[in-house]
Amino acid sequence: MKHGEWAVLCTLYINEHLKDDLSVEALSAWAGYSPWYFSRCFKEKVGVSPMEYLKQRRLLAAAGEIAKGYRILDVALDYGWETHGGFAKAFISQFGYSPVLLRAFHIRDVSLKGEAMGLSIKQTELNKKPEELFAILLNILKENGTEYEAEKLRNLYAKASQYHYNQKRYSGEEYITHPINVSIILADMGADFETVCAGLIHDAVDLEVGGRIKDILDAFQEFKKTGKCTDDNGALVALADRLHNMRTIEFVDPSTWKKRAEETVRIFSPLAAKYADLRLRAELDDLSFKHLSS
Repeated sequence: MKHGEWAVLCTLYINEHLKDDLSVEALSAWAGYSPWYFSRCFKEKVGVSPMEYLKQRRLLAAAGEIAKGYRILDVALDYGWETHGGFAKAFISQFGYSPVLLRAFHIRDVSLKGEAMGLSIKQTELNKKPEELFAILLNILKENGTEYEAEKLRNLYAKASQYHYNQKRYSGEEYITHPINVSIILADMGADFETVCAGLIHDAVDLEVGGRIKDILDAFQEFKKTGKCTDDNGALVALADRLHNMRTIEFVDPSTWKKRAEETVRIFSPLAAKYADLRLRAELDDLSFKHLSS
């Protein structure tokens, strides 16, 4: 079995056994390699060490349970931490806020709005009109405090709409909904204005733009051709593009699902790890595992 294939299977195994007592020795024995060789190859293919990947996934799963109202200590013990303090330290290091704060937000949001605090990247409903999606994009930029030029963004939106006029996605939606959703993902991830703009026109390959936006788009196209990217923001556009495509994968030919899922885990998940966005990596992995395990 090739390294890339067993690395994918190993990540799938880890996600199915997050509450089990896993170690490098146990995982390497499962894979059939020495601990040293296993760890080296896993990091090469996945982007982080086996135990770091395990910790990230455990923390995300734990955060999800805390956001649902479960007791913090119970969750910590379930996912392998021996003390509340050790869990809190790891949680703060990963997310930037404490599990106590997350639970407080859960209680507040359920009381006021009837919903729990979100732990995933913004996702829109299918069949929303382009103008509705564009309004969501503007709102996210405002809420995040991102410096942006509304007129410039609307101008690019108009050009992209014209470029994709009469084009449809496999879902039957207007094609322009895809680049808007890519920009929404980028905005929710905290990308800068130029990167959000690049996301909005990333598929309008003949559209003439200059400056920083052009540089980002050139890097995005380079990544599509070579799998390598010299510009971090171009890589972010590629990640947002892949995330939205994976979210809507059920509308494409089912015979391609497994290949797309394997490619996502092999190429895009490690790329997400590089930018330390656990939400992005986790969703890419989860969407992929759903099709790899079926």
